[in-house]
Amino acid sequence: MKFNSLFIMLLFGFFLTSCKTVSVTYDFDRSADFNTFKTYNFHQKGIDKLEVNDLDKRRILSDIEANLAAKGFTKSETPDLYINVLASSKEKVNIDNNYYGGYWGPYWGGPSRVYQYTSGTIIIDMVDNKKNILIWQGAGSGLNVSNLSTKGEDIPNAINEILEKFPPPAQK
Repeated sequence: MKFNSLFIMLLFGFFLTSCKTVSVTYDFDRSADFNTFKTYNFHQKGIDKLEVNDLDKRRILSDIEANLAAKGFTKSETPDLYINVLASSKEKVNIDNNYYGGYWGPYWGGPSRVYQYTSGTIIIDMVDNKKNILIWQGAGSGLNVSNLSTKGEDIPNAINEILEKFPPPAQK
């Protein structure tokens, strides 16, 4: 009975940690008062240089807009914050040694499996418009952009995970 409980807890823990779409990091200016920022707009020259297809660009921008609107920010022609987005991708090769993809999942002793995919990174910069300085940056890496059937869900999830810590809590 104890074994079953432990197995279920481990399986549940694996499920919770596997829900994350990307590996997220962020940094911010500890001297900035994020409570003073209420409006935003995109840095158009930066967005024009964003090297993703138009469909993904629209996804990224609309997901940022939706996320910021949910946090009480409004889009403005004279914004407090300018947002720039950078994206990159690189080919990755993954090798699962001794992989067996049967009903019971992987186990040692089976054949190896090699697969190639494109790993993407999205970086979101928030720039104080009055001071023209970067005050917050969030990055999400490890997004599988090869899977066209899930990319429409993965990009919004990645944007949500990146912006989860924006704005940062007030400093004391």
